[in-house]
Amino acid sequence: IGKPQDVYDNPNNLFVAKFLGTPPINVFEGDVKNGSLYIGQEVVMNVKNVRDGKVYVGIRSEGFILNMNDGVLSCKLSDIQVMGRDTSIVSTNDASVGNAKIRSIISAETAQEARGSEVVKFSLNPKKVFLFDYESEERLSYEV
Repeated sequence: IGKPQDVYDNPNNLFVAKFLGTPPINVFEGDVKNGSLYIGQEVVMNVKNVRDGKVYVGIRSEGFILNMNDGVLSCKLSDIQVMGRDTSIVSTNDASVGNAKIRSIISAETAQEARGSEVVKFSLNPKKVFLFDYESEERLSYEV
């Protein structure tokens, strides 16, 4: 319960995170091991104060930062859709849950780096990455 922007920015659980947002939040199966968050075999960020085990990882579409050289999350490029000021990068990743398509919103200038590539690499904005308990789907707090 709260203002839509507050609920969007701080969802209490996975259901609420999926409820708000267009495009919808991207959800992955992940693992926490020794303070590192894995999506597939890739360490995508450090997370302190989270117990080891399976988690759901929710990433808002604006939480992806195209970084073709040093990105931590690799995805197979499906499409690049120009939306005016922004561009939607549509991709796939084997760890994606539900809708297999991942939608990332990035600036139109940055999107040029992805053209002609089969794989896109992203860094992540930790403020747009949410962890959820794998069983209860309740949001987990973490420090970067």
